[in-house]
Amino acid sequence: MLSTPPRIVRIDGYEVACRLSEPIGNSRQMFDSRASLLVALTTDAGAVGWGESWAFPAAAGAMIREVFGPALLGCDASAPQSAWHTMSSQLGYDRRGISTMAISALDIALWDVAGQIAHRPVYALLGGRLRETIPAYVSGPFMKPGPDPYRDFAADVAAYLETGFRAVKMRMGTDPRADGAMAQRIRRQIGQEISLMADLNEGFSVAGAIEIAKRVADADLVWLEEPIAHDDLPGYRRLAGVLPMALAGGEALIGLKAFRDYLAAGVFDFVQPDLALCGGFSEARRIAAVADAFDAAVVPHVWGTVVNFHASLHFAACLPEKRGRLRTPLFEFDPSENPLRTAFASHPIDRDGHIKAPDAPGLGIDLTPDRIAPFVKRSWTIS
Repeated sequence: MLSTPPRIVRIDGYEVACRLSEPIGNSRQMFDSRASLLVALTTDAGAVGWGESWAFPAAAGAMIREVFGPALLGCDASAPQSAWHTMSSQLGYDRRGISTMAISALDIALWDVAGQIAHRPVYALLGGRLRETIPAYVSGPFMKPGPDPYRDFAADVAAYLETGFRAVKMRMGTDPRADGAMAQRIRRQIGQEISLMADLNEGFSVAGAIEIAKRVADADLVWLEEPIAHDDLPGYRRLAGVLPMALAGGEALIGLKAFRDYLAAGVFDFVQPDLALCGGFSEARRIAAVADAFDAAVVPHVWGTVVNFHASLHFAACLPEKRGRLRTPLFEFDPSENPLRTAFASHPIDRDGHIKAPDAPGLGIDLTPDRIAPFVKRSWTIS
């Protein structure tokens, strides 16, 4: 006799935030806090799965309460792909924004709870990992407020190398002359064997990005990330034809079709979907398949809490290897102050600059409402 499948009976949302001891930032903004939306899905048998979307916590939470949560209640908790289709059928005009971010949180939680039901890690449900450890690049240093935004770069980079990282992605974007000088300084510090990348965080015009690229060219960058606004596809076409280094981007692209447009245009050598924004595991798998068809490397963008961190580890463990100037996948490791990650798990880097994917069922995290309580600013429940 067939058993009744486990059903989603409750969804809890938690808007979490923490204050940083010192502001940090990039070419466009400084920030002194971190925030995210965590969701917990509970089944009729008591299994709980966690998900996350970090860009607009309150707005994503509202979409879950009003649209996607009610559609998800009663769905088979052991079938995340089916549940994802149930939610995506509710998408209307907002296909590249908050709606898909909301689905991202729920989809990650669905894969987590499905893994716990099956007593298997998420990477096993995704088809099996292709590697036990993933090479990590350090996403830093960040800029600091004041007249010298690069003042801590040398000390930060020295600490990264001591930790074991073999690739460094610095935040840049003051003016072309200062950026070029700093890139040269960091290259001299790390030597020729360490890979170096730079992220401009959408801070410049096409002309400004071209000038910066000229100034930093001698620093031998692997890629220049998001030099202009993420939705300026004509601008990226212009840059791709003239820059002396590869282009990377995609953290702010939402959904498969947004990535399709940029991959078809041939502007990105490295695409960076963020699981907590792009549509969760279910959509990210489709994005990765299209990237593979265009021979672009997938390097997931990782931000937010311990939930997205672990989700991205599982995803990266399953991505096929691409051999170019760098072997990918790479894992983006943000070492800056983040209690929303470090209060719940440690993530050591080995001597070769690699990080291990968790082996426990689901995402491999140990969260409860009591553990996250110090960070919760607002909570809600639908059932």
